Amino acid sequence: MKQTLKSSGKVVVTYLSAVFLFSFFMIGPLSMENNQYLWLTLLSFILFLFLWSFMTQQMRKVGFYEKNPAAAIHSYPLKGFVYGLIGFSPFILLEVLYFLIYQPGTIAMQSFHVLFRSFFGPMYFLIRGLGYTWYAYLIATVSVPVMSLIGYLIGYYDISARNLLNKKDNEDFLDG
Repeated sequence: MKQTLKSSGKVVVTYLSAVFLFSFFMIGPLSMENNQYLWLTLLSFILFLFLWSFMTQQMRKVGFYEKNPAAAIHSYPLKGFVYGLIGFSPFILLEVLYFLIYQPGTIAMQSFHVLFRSFFGPMYFLIRGLGYTWYAYLIATVSVPVMSLIGYLIGYYDISARNLLNKKDNEDFLDG
C-alpha cells in the first residue's frame, strides 16, 4: 500500500507541475488582445507534451524498479493505470463535483468554474477541440492514467530506444 501511494503521488506531483506551469505561462496569452484562445490552446498542447514526457519517464522508472525481483513487489502490466487512477483521483472527484453542482450565476460558482478549468489546463486543447462536452472531459481525464500506464509498460518491459536499436538479427538477409 505504501508503494502504491508513493507511486501514485508521483502522478499527482507530475500533473500538478504541469498545471502550475500552465497557470504561470497562461498570463501571456490572456493579456493578448487577439488570438487569445489560439495561444492558450497552443500553450496547453506544449504543456501536454511536457506532461507526457515527464509522466512516462517517472512511471518508466517505477515499472522498471517493480519488475526487479529484488524489489519484492507484486507487479503486473496494468498497474500503471491503477497508479494513474489513484494519483488522478482528486481531479476526478473535482470533475464529478463540478458536473453535479455547477450552476452559473453566483461569484462562488464562477470561482469554482475558474478553479476547475485551471486544473484541466494541460488538457485544454483536448477539451476545446472536442467542444467542451462531457466526453471531452472524460477523454481528458482518462488520458492521464493512460500516460501512466504507457510509461509503466515501457519500464515493465524495459523498452527503450537503445534496446530497440541494439537488437541484432541472427539472420543475415543475403545468407540463404
